[in-house]
Amino acid sequence: MANLKKKFYDWKIRNLAYSIGIGTFLLIVAIYLVFTQTGIDQQSLLRTKTLRNLDNISIGISPQYIQENQEAINTTVKRVERILFAYTSGGELGEEKLDVEINDRLKNEVQELIKYWAPLKEDLYAIQDGTATIESSKESLEKKYTAFIKKHIDVKELIDEINLAEEESETFNVILLFIYIFLLAGFLYWVLKYLILGPIYEISLSARELAKGNLSKKINYQSRNELGYIAQNINSMADVLQNATEFTTKIGEGNLDAEYKGLKDDHDNSLATSLLQMRSKMQESAKADKERSWVNEGLAKFADILRNNNDNIQELSYQIISNLVKFMEVNQGALFVLTEPQDENEKPKINLESAYAYERRKRIKKEIAIGEGLVGQSVQEGDKIYLTEVPDDYVEIKSGLGETLPRCVLIVPLKINEEIKGVVEIASIQPIPQYRIDFVEKLGENIASTLANARTNERTKKLLIESQEMTEQMRSQEEEMRQNMEEMEATQEEMARAQSEMADKEANLNALINNTTDSIILIDTDYTILLMNDVIKNRYKGTQYEKMKEGSNALDMLGDVREEWKGYYDRVFRGEILSFTIKSSVKGEDSYRHYDIHPIKQKDGSITGASVFSRDITKEKQLEIQREENAKKLAQREYVLDGMINNTDDTYFAINTNYEILVVNDVLKNRFKDSGIELKPGLSILSILPKDQLEKWKGRYDTALAGEKLRMEEIRELSSGNLTIETRCEPIYNDNKEVIGVSTVSRDITELKKAQEEKAKLEKELEKIKGK
Repeated sequence: MANLKKKFYDWKIRNLAYSIGIGTFLLIVAIYLVFTQTGIDQQSLLRTKTLRNLDNISIGISPQYIQENQEAINTTVKRVERILFAYTSGGELGEEKLDVEINDRLKNEVQELIKYWAPLKEDLYAIQDGTATIESSKESLEKKYTAFIKKHIDVKELIDEINLAEEESETFNVILLFIYIFLLAGFLYWVLKYLILGPIYEISLSARELAKGNLSKKINYQSRNELGYIAQNINSMADVLQNATEFTTKIGEGNLDAEYKGLKDDHDNSLATSLLQMRSKMQESAKADKERSWVNEGLAKFADILRNNNDNIQELSYQIISNLVKFMEVNQGALFVLTEPQDENEKPKINLESAYAYERRKRIKKEIAIGEGLVGQSVQEGDKIYLTEVPDDYVEIKSGLGETLPRCVLIVPLKINEEIKGVVEIASIQPIPQYRIDFVEKLGENIASTLANARTNERTKKLLIESQEMTEQMRSQEEEMRQNMEEMEATQEEMARAQSEMADKEANLNALINNTTDSIILIDTDYTILLMNDVIKNRYKGTQYEKMKEGSNALDMLGDVREEWKGYYDRVFRGEILSFTIKSSVKGEDSYRHYDIHPIKQKDGSITGASVFSRDITKEKQLEIQREENAKKLAQREYVLDGMINNTDDTYFAINTNYEILVVNDVLKNRFKDSGIELKPGLSILSILPKDQLEKWKGRYDTALAGEKLRMEEIRELSSGNLTIETRCEPIYNDNKEVIGVSTVSRDITELKKAQEEKAKLEKELEKIKGK
């Protein structure tokens, strides 16, 4: 009896599957019939979006907006035409490309609408083709468009009526469908309730514990039907989840090397595979984070080093290479710096500025030429060199345990804005990871920038020292002058005479500062004006600076440039000497003024003020601008001249009064080049002429240099035939009508001569014919 019941339950479950399949098929058939027979939603939506929305679609061609949409007239007309055609003759519309179902009532109404559309379309095409303007067609266009829109209202009302009828029909069909579905669902529920829900409930009670996380709770259901298989699979899934939970717990605790239990070599557990892949990705991510952290730490570390040692290249180089070797965990390193050429003929060199942990190196050099060795090659190519096969005699690494050769050498140029400032070379026993190579390249930009700044700082420091030395010399001279003045005053017998002399000197000083074209102002460290000469007072009359005088604050009336000039004065108060040129427009003029601002120092070296000397250099600046413009024009003339003399088959050259070549075109250069002679400006033409031609051509040049124009025709005998060459030698004059050279142009007129001879023959024959 128990076996029979078991078989019965098994049989019912299988047949239930067939019942569900049949019921589902019937449901699909019913839904398919409803939708294929009605098509209400799509057609209704399509009519609303296209035909009912025709007034909005055509708004761009309305009289109100046609002016700004004139270019889109053709597009709008075609769109309206396509909609009207589809609802009278059929077709596809919408983004889904749906076929339009023709409704007889709607078709008739649309055909009536087309009668109003046709005359409107003619006016639109006339405007589009340019045969009519919007202004001339505006009244007609407005009447026809209004009639079209009024007729479209009837179409919209019909569409609403059709849509309403279809919605009512759709509602009825949907009600029938729901009744059918309810009956079918009730039947299926009645079948399933007593055959499968009971066992499922038993399984669900156990599965609920599994869902709560109690993975040790197993389902006790031993039937061999489908539900029994489900119970077995859930138990297996619990085991898988148990193993996965233990694995993810270990991963969450940071143990990225944890093992996954219960796996065989041929397992097909996709969850385990995903978790193992997750572990691999987390390991890769941890490695990448560690590398990123290392790079960021290095950039921050070297930022401090570069910031704290940017005024001494030697100390900076040592700090860079020593810290880089330690941080990169390599064995040796060297830093090279490119020199700056002092003139155009000097080539830059690569100097070894600092090395770390180098014991012995074959042919080690303090100075390397660009292109020489691996370091010179890296500078020449502007790219890094990474060697993993190092020659045996390249470099040795020594330690207390002995000597060994490095496995790799990295050479990285230090570049900023594609300009190389130096080179870093490091050697290591261990291979250098790619992220560390990238770090050195990225750090190289910062090092190059700091090296450039350090070089500038050293140059500035040197100039400052020289300036201080000059100041000390001037101070010494001033001291000597002061002593001389004291001695002279000591020898004076009368105070009145000394005062008179001082008064005379003051008068002379006033005459000196006022009898100059320069503007002079003296201020103290509080920016108070101590002295202004008459030149600057006259210059400020009628301007916003007119009220400036002795005792005024020099910054009070400067307006927008107050902070700029305060910065100048503060720099001078710190000991700087400023000399610069700026644009000035005190009286609205556009002029240039040159300023020299010097600190006023006392005997003890303290600065008590500043002297400001300025002068108008507008003419000099304009001459400089004019010279630059003339240079550009001269360069353009040279390009034009070069194009004129080289875009011809004639030979052309010019000489000066010393018979030296000034200009020669490529045709003549190539002819002489075939003979092994290189023509170039500066070469004497007499030095390359054959001896048998020298006297003849020198005579011709002398004649042209005397102011006479020459034209010669010569026959040149060649193996391929004789050529007739026409040569012109003409004097070249300067602006003063003085001869400064000779231009010589030669061209082949052989064909011209032949043509003239043929013409002469034809004329003679014509005369003979006429004579007869």
